[in-house]
Amino acid sequence: MKNVIPLGILLLVLMLIGCGDRGNGVYTSVSSIPPIPEASESPPSSTPVSSPPATEANLAKEDDSIRAIGTHSEGRLLVKPTNKASVAPLGAPSCYGVQTDLRWLGDYEVVWESKSEGIATQISTFPIDFEIVQQNDSPVIMQPFTLEDMDIFAYVPRYTDCHGLETYLFGVSNGKAFPISLEIKPGVNWASISQLPHHPFKVANGEFIVTGGYGAGQDFINVYHFRYDPKEKSMILKSTNQVKPNDI
Repeated sequence: MKNVIPLGILLLVLMLIGCGDRGNGVYTSVSSIPPIPEASESPPSSTPVSSPPATEANLAKEDDSIRAIGTHSEGRLLVKPTNKASVAPLGAPSCYGVQTDLRWLGDYEVVWESKSEGIATQISTFPIDFEIVQQNDSPVIMQPFTLEDMDIFAYVPRYTDCHGLETYLFGVSNGKAFPISLEIKPGVNWASISQLPHHPFKVANGEFIVTGGYGAGQDFINVYHFRYDPKEKSMILKSTNQVKPNDI
């Protein structure tokens, strides 16, 4: 009679063989498998990462120089800091200028130096952190013109811009100087007006004519026509034309 291995003993032997295989690593658990390294986003390099460019704070230096001059037979208009101001390279090319341009920031005022009185008098101040951008450190020469027998000076703090050049006006009469506002409608006065870059204002037929600034999404550009009111010391808006950007 043949020897027959009982089924229970056979199953026990198979289980012992399986346990031995596990110990030898055939069924190593998934959690113990080391992860596959992720591909690097950039190839390794022996060149060190360059340090960030110098910031404006690192390059800025104090500057109390006169930034604009308007010369009149009776004196001078001067744009200068009221206390502190700084200058630094613009740093990066854009529609505001090239990287080598100079940018001034600070609290600025307009002073009138009277020849007859021999003293300097503040006639106006600019907004806090007023910005000036010019191509070099020479003072800007204010643009003079005459309207209604009034001697007027225009001052443009930035020589170029993306949308509009901020423009301020000052008058001189009888040895005195003063700011000239722009009355858009009764009770609404602007201290300055933006003119389209590369399209300077005109004086014609007794009017001060300004092609306004232009921004994205605008279908038309406003062309303002002002007349000077010596009593109010203000440019009074008389009419506004609208033109398409491509027609200018």
